[in-house]
Amino acid sequence: MADVKQGTDWVEQLVELHVLAENGDAEAARKAADWVADDPTARALWASVERDCERLRQPESRG
Repeated sequence: MADVKQGTDWVEQLVELHVLAENGDAEAARKAADWVADDPTARALWASVERDCERLRQPESRG
């Protein structure tokens, strides 16, 4: 697992890394890649966050 900050929820940290990586932070992207490569639970959460972000980026369909 990546260097988890003591006293901070690991989910919060992974989401923070996702936000930073999405905004061009190469170090955050590297840390996240290392983390999800070694941790299937983190990998599943990362995929879920990516799906949620993609869904939020889609324009609302108004019927």
